[in-house]
Amino acid sequence: MARRASLFVLACTLAGCYLFSDEPKARKQADSGAEKHAGEEAALAGDEGEGAPGLPADSGQDGELVGDCPDFLTGTETRTRTITSACEGVRVRGQYRIDGGELILAAGVTLHFEAGAVLEVGRSRPGRLEVQGSAEQPVRMVAAASEESEGEAGEGEAGEVRWQGLRLFAQAGGSSLSHLEIAGAGGPEGPALEITGEGVSAEELRIAAVVGGPAVELALSGELDIVDLTLAGGGTPLRSTPAALGGLRGLHLDEGAAVAVRAGEIRRTVEWSPGRYEVEGVVRVEGDLDRPAGLSLSPGTVLEFSPGARVVLGGLGPGSLSARADLDFEAGPPGVEAPEGLREGGAVILRGAVPDGGGPVPAGAWAGIHVRDHGALTLEGVELAHGGERDEGVILAEGDAHVRLEGCELHDDLVGVELRGASVSVEAFAANRFVDVPVALRLAPEQLGTLAADNIYDEHTQIELSRGRIEHDTKWARQDAPIFVRGDVFVDKGAGLTVAPGTRLRFAAGVVLGVGYYERGALAMRGTIDAPIILEPAEAGQRWVGVVLGDHTRDTHLEHVHLRGTSGAAGVEARDAAEATLVKVDCASCAGASVRWACASKVGNIGVSASEGTPTAMLAPTGCK
Repeated sequence: MARRASLFVLACTLAGCYLFSDEPKARKQADSGAEKHAGEEAALAGDEGEGAPGLPADSGQDGELVGDCPDFLTGTETRTRTITSACEGVRVRGQYRIDGGELILAAGVTLHFEAGAVLEVGRSRPGRLEVQGSAEQPVRMVAAASEESEGEAGEGEAGEVRWQGLRLFAQAGGSSLSHLEIAGAGGPEGPALEITGEGVSAEELRIAAVVGGPAVELALSGELDIVDLTLAGGGTPLRSTPAALGGLRGLHLDEGAAVAVRAGEIRRTVEWSPGRYEVEGVVRVEGDLDRPAGLSLSPGTVLEFSPGARVVLGGLGPGSLSARADLDFEAGPPGVEAPEGLREGGAVILRGAVPDGGGPVPAGAWAGIHVRDHGALTLEGVELAHGGERDEGVILAEGDAHVRLEGCELHDDLVGVELRGASVSVEAFAANRFVDVPVALRLAPEQLGTLAADNIYDEHTQIELSRGRIEHDTKWARQDAPIFVRGDVFVDKGAGLTVAPGTRLRFAAGVVLGVGYYERGALAMRGTIDAPIILEPAEAGQRWVGVVLGDHTRDTHLEHVHLRGTSGAAGVEARDAAEATLVKVDCASCAGASVRWACASKVGNIGVSASEGTPTAMLAPTGCK
């Protein structure tokens, strides 16, 4: 042994031995000098006629089975190497690659990584890592320099000597990690564990806190399977693509910690585990016609969006988002604080992220959910806050999108729900509450008929109605918010419009409500003494045209309807052969009469009146034969 030690000292003197004290030096020397180093060690081993304890990784032939207990591991592993719990004090030095080989770590094994060391699997060639830990005997990867003080996986302090981490690259598919603990790894230059290859499975992983960066980075766009991942430390100890999060079941973070979600695509059906997520960019959910994509959010999930971040559903292929909170949601009166359970464990919350400088999150802090042609959105009991960037809805649906909202709360948004185009399908819209949302909804006339009567609005909210046609029978349920009619509304194609008692419509300047112009149309406005229907200008001093009943108007009834500020010949004008019954209709501050009809019209009236300067209640035709 004295002769061997002398030879080793001589070999180190000639070769220039080093301790891999930093990663760049380690990478360079491990790649360029591994074969030379291996040859020297092999020669030394040959002198004794037995396997040497310091055997480098890349000696031997590809595919050879190795089961010795080396003092250290370095270089490139091209064989299948098994390390058992009988191997104590095995160190990893510099860059240790599993390329073309396999590393098996039995239960109870501890690998001690020198400063700057890194374990890479499947970087240039297929490689596989199999960790066979158990609950009683986990496998541990720790920093050699802090071995004595390392303790539990969650320990570790800033400034200690650290190793780089474990990297599973694109050709590491088939690797499996069971009951693995990683400590003393990672930092500003990279995470303790990075997975970029598909087909990796893991269970019961514990990663200690990392100073200056995430502990785990999941950078793949495909599938993986991780069950029970425990990460110590605050901030964002996990950073991931949206797709990879679908393979994570059972995420355990310290209180206040969150998952950073990179911009990316989801092209299959996934579910995110409960937790807090910080969404950094655009998340697209879009699959193929034969394999739709979908994202499900579990109860107890909070998504916080950075400025410009949004979720896009069904842009280039079918994609959906569904979230159902696990809580007993009962909307209270406007302005009353939401039920406590809405913000606790069973909630699902989508909101803006806190600004870098701190302080309250402003309305319009993030874009929202964009539901496109092939998209579908289902939300039940979900809270949406701080959206409406660019003056668009925190929920924006267009084309042939499908939307269902029930029992949701929208607050502190610039715009709540925006439906662009009459072809957007609203499958349900009930028991939703709007607080501090100036524009609760923007939608087409027929879509207003999809709103149930139990939605709740505070006194600062209104609904905006776009110009459009009603070509199917439509009922406008009473909404306890004024409805701002931005453009002309026409009832035609054999359709009928029914307006509930208590409805308040505010019309933009020059807007008309027309019925039966070219084909049969009907209008039913049956207010009551206590709940009249009010039709008025959107702003004081403006005038809108009024209600115009065309030649094909039939089955029309207006009762307890109060009009104000019209500019037409009458508040209600029946043209040509229009047929209508008017009961208790009044027009205040109108330019023309309250009611006017043509010779061929059939108008029944009871109690029609004029007030506040309107010239006359009824203006009959002249010159009729």
